[in-house]
Amino acid sequence: MEQKNTSGNHGLIIRHLRLRAKLTVRKCAQRIEKSVGWISEIENAMGKARLSEQEFNRIVELLDGKKHRKMFRTWVAGDKRRETINTTFDGAVLKFIRTKKQFRLKDAAHVSGLSVSTLSKIESGISVVSVDLRNKIMIAYGYQPSSFKNLSTDPARSKVVPLRFKLEILMKQMSETDLEAIFTYVQSLKTNKQPTQI
Repeated sequence: MEQKNTSGNHGLIIRHLRLRAKLTVRKCAQRIEKSVGWISEIENAMGKARLSEQEFNRIVELLDGKKHRKMFRTWVAGDKRRETINTTFDGAVLKFIRTKKQFRLKDAAHVSGLSVSTLSKIESGISVVSVDLRNKIMIAYGYQPSSFKNLSTDPARSKVVPLRFKLEILMKQMSETDLEAIFTYVQSLKTNKQPTQI
């Protein structure tokens, strides 16, 4: 494996190898002598867990990954292509599904195995959610992962996701100057004044 790979790529590769070996996270943890939480953090490139090149190579060997080394770059490239899809409103979609299921944030965090803080950051767009973690959340909410794509990218079905959820995410990404300009514009519309240019 080339040295330029980051721990995020290492986690992606480990996930591919684990799935090819048909191992659950728990079984994989036993095989490589790590905790379930450690594997989850590495695979999702979240949390404090770190992975050295030496440890990565040890895990590859334990997961019988040597024969798949030629595929590592393809797996990473495929993941990078998926990242180019606009994921700005993924959190808004997940928040919509949670509220539709009438789950409080605390209950949703419990069924999905996440902390309230992590789930809140995902829903507000502060944290980016990986495809695997997003699928896990969807299944925990009782939905097929494919339903997410419909609510995220389908022109008609995506309209059911409340605009206020999307707006909350956008507002977190804006500067105070931008927010002030938008506020002034909306206020002028409400008072029937001629809106100023933004």
